[in-house]
Amino acid sequence: MRLVRSLIPLFLFLLALPLAAQNLEIHYIDVGWGGSVFIKGPTGITVLMEAGNTGEGTAHVVPYLESIGVQPANGIDYVIGGHQHCDHIGGLDEVIQAGYNVHIKQYYNGSTYASSCADGWNAAAATTTAGVPIAMPVGTVIALGNGATLTCIANNGSIIGGGSVPVTDENDRSIALLIKYGGFDYLWASDLGGGPDACTGRGTLQLDVETSVINAISPGGAHPLISAGGIDLMHVNHHGSESSTNPTYFSKAKPAVAIIGVGAGETTGWDLPRIKVVDSVLLNTSGCATAPPTFVLQTEEGSPAGTNTSHSGYCVGNIKVTTDGVSIFTVSADGLVHQGPNELAASGLPRSFTIDDSGGGGGDVTPPTTSITAPTNNATVSGTTSVTASASDNVGVTKVEFYLDGALKSTDTTSPYSWSWDTTTATNGSHSLTTKAYDAALNVGTSTAVNVTVSNGVPVNISGWTLTQANATLVYTIPTTTTIASKGYVIIGRNATKTAFQTYWGVTLASNVVYINSADTMPQINGSETYTLKNASGTTIEGTTVAMDTSGGSDFQRLTCGAIGTLSSWTKSASTAGSPGTGGLNGCNKGPFINEFSDALGTGNYVYEFIELYNDK
Repeated sequence: MRLVRSLIPLFLFLLALPLAAQNLEIHYIDVGWGGSVFIKGPTGITVLMEAGNTGEGTAHVVPYLESIGVQPANGIDYVIGGHQHCDHIGGLDEVIQAGYNVHIKQYYNGSTYASSCADGWNAAAATTTAGVPIAMPVGTVIALGNGATLTCIANNGSIIGGGSVPVTDENDRSIALLIKYGGFDYLWASDLGGGPDACTGRGTLQLDVETSVINAISPGGAHPLISAGGIDLMHVNHHGSESSTNPTYFSKAKPAVAIIGVGAGETTGWDLPRIKVVDSVLLNTSGCATAPPTFVLQTEEGSPAGTNTSHSGYCVGNIKVTTDGVSIFTVSADGLVHQGPNELAASGLPRSFTIDDSGGGGGDVTPPTTSITAPTNNATVSGTTSVTASASDNVGVTKVEFYLDGALKSTDTTSPYSWSWDTTTATNGSHSLTTKAYDAALNVGTSTAVNVTVSNGVPVNISGWTLTQANATLVYTIPTTTTIASKGYVIIGRNATKTAFQTYWGVTLASNVVYINSADTMPQINGSETYTLKNASGTTIEGTTVAMDTSGGSDFQRLTCGAIGTLSSWTKSASTAGSPGTGGLNGCNKGPFINEFSDALGTGNYVYEFIELYNDK
């Protein structure tokens, strides 16, 4: 007995290993206006659900299958045509004719709808091992391996659990399938109808089959297959036409992600996908649904578009969904749209989402929290500034987005979250920074705004510029490689080291201050001295200044932007009021200019005389 009991945990552990190690794959193949989905089960069982319109099998389905490693020699285990319209089954014969043998079964909806597309599929199917398509009974279960299943939950108006809807429209006769793997649920129903809806103001001749389907498989229904958390991935029926995806169907399904197979080839006026489906229901702008908005993807843009066409879903080309059935499912795409915009970058794919049944609950509904940790509120920033943020979540943060004035600027998926902001790309002045943090269930948390002031200037190389002093008739040439920073200073002292200069004036010069010891050249204030600043080409930048007092012992600090030769443009104080390296006059938009000059009284103190330049740009 001890031996048997010790083996039980090991046995259970071994049973759990395949589920964690093998993935279910769902591929939406971009066939424009039409439908084609390829399923690869955890152990390699394959199902092709439709192949787009005539020509799409050759042009897009076969090349895509080959691109993911499914070669004609591999064949396909099952083929399912959701209903008999050509935009769904027109390419199936082309796939078979490309050399793909169908090994096990081919299913259709059992309707008597006749078309050349149906005839072509039947003829090609007869050449395969599986033979011609047969009607798919409701309740049929296809094992996809490792516990994953595909279940027919509706077909031709019959609903799993015994219900029915008296359908007449070929779209309403569509097969509906539920694919389950562990806690993951995917609902696909070709062009099934959801009927008219008063709340969203939609009208259609199709009947409401969707509500009967979702009611039957929900908790308390005739044949419950999903939890109260709903499903994870939804196929948007009928390419997002107004006949599909009613608010009740969506609200009970509660998908994290919805995918629309749509694109070029529509008839003018169809305007698929419709605003009243994508925006009003899937994004719930109407308030008609009770489920939170879902993440909407499209294979490509509906075309030709019209006034009723929604552009809210992300057009991303061929879409791939993978899941281990345990905790998450991941959505990626290749961006190879055939027409219209490629919105792969804007979509943020690849993205991972928490399975609603992971942990046995009804899904994660707790949003993350996030805040900006740098810069601080009301800070002044310039140059390249690091914007950092913190983020936390009850399950886990998948990414943090950084916004400047409401526009997305950067995304970071790894903590610590940061963005290197080149502030020179923004205008000088006030700006607002916010962050958004996401978790795998698409819950979003937004930070409190941090307001900053961008203040970027222009450093100026003043190498070779000259200062002329009169009446002493001295000329001092500023050394090469001298740059005056934006909002920075250059101080020319007479004959003092920087340390001695700072000690005398009681200051510690900041990093934006360049100190130059002129070696007794400039300034030499002996009374009535004026100054002129010229650039390296000899052009006067400004001057001549007002004159120092004849008696000396004064400090002159710039007061106004113009007329510097008049006393009213300066603040005259005792030399003890000198303020080297501070108090630059801003607002003149002049660049470098003479900002201060000062005498220094006392025996031997003349070495601490200085003239100061300031760059206000």
